Amino acid sequence: ALVGLEIWSSRDLIDVKTASNVTLDSFGKWRESDLLNRIKHDNAQLLTAIGFDRPTIGRAYIASICDSRFSVGVVEDYKPIERVVAVIMAHEMGHNLGIYHDEKQCNCGPNSCIMAPSIRNPPAMYFSNCSWDHYHKFLNTSKPDCILIKPLKNDIISPPVCGNEFLEKGEECDCGSPENCRNPCCDAASCKLHLWVQCESGKCCQGCKFKPAGTECRRRRSECDVPEYCTGQSAECPVDHFLRNGKPCLQNHGYCYSGNCPIMYHQCYVLFGPNATVGQDACFEKNKKGTNDFYCRKENDVPTPCAHEDIKCGRLFCKHNNNECRYTYSKNPNYGMVDEGTKCGDGKVCSNRHCVDVTRAY
Repeated sequence: ALVGLEIWSSRDLIDVKTASNVTLDSFGKWRESDLLNRIKHDNAQLLTAIGFDRPTIGRAYIASICDSRFSVGVVEDYKPIERVVAVIMAHEMGHNLGIYHDEKQCNCGPNSCIMAPSIRNPPAMYFSNCSWDHYHKFLNTSKPDCILIKPLKNDIISPPVCGNEFLEKGEECDCGSPENCRNPCCDAASCKLHLWVQCESGKCCQGCKFKPAGTECRRRRSECDVPEYCTGQSAECPVDHFLRNGKPCLQNHGYCYSGNCPIMYHQCYVLFGPNATVGQDACFEKNKKGTNDFYCRKENDVPTPCAHEDIKCGRLFCKHNNNECRYTYSKNPNYGMVDEGTKCGDGKVCSNRHCVDVTRAY
């Protein structure tokens, strides 16, 4: 949903350059320091009439949707092809949502797809099967919670249109046109719920009625989690509760953190596949260098080396095939780093990039 539209009519609030990477970096910093303090939102896109250095007409960070600085994209107002700007912006937001460029085997029908490496004419209309696979993998591995929070109807600035299948101010529901509506709870002509309806949607709603009390609505996702059950009085599943942080898990290979049991082996599996294991201790010594690849944290884009006791809370190293110290790197300084709450020693966990006693962390 569109929750804000800002036009810089008197002057640009950042220095917009033809170098798209420089403009993207500046826009991300401005969003973090300025825009987020004024408008609550998940993602921002800059549309500019300044032409980027070719062949680029848009740029965005990969898998960054809930990051305060990196959930951004920049888009050139490219004139030669009609309606192409919408496709470019959808393409860049796709990158923010963890979607990579399509390869030859990807398909969305007879025409070009939104995540194609280059723009075609006529412009693409759909995401490919590969894009949907990338997106679902991103949701399952990165768990970007911000996009699961629906905006308040009063925060949406686009005018409401009954029948567009999007819930907006003044509407109780919107299931499309009367001919296409498949929602028995909704009166398609008025975008209001029928009088007998208790609920329209939610994990504890079925057939427009509340599910019985005691119905499981959120499964236990790990040994650090607990299931939740419907109350019989609400369509929503109760707040997600989990076991205390710091409780040993996975046969003492890790400690519970926010309902999960983060361990390096699982993180290597996600990054490099089932043949990956954790790198040797010597690999993690690289994190003491404080270079662009190896560090514990970055402040104002300056990498800070890890202290010796913190080296297993910086860049994650995995053993994969013949590579003893494989790692991954992106513009997002948190990508490819050891996850928060991961065990970094006996009785110790990573907390704010420091390896500290688990009793101190929680």
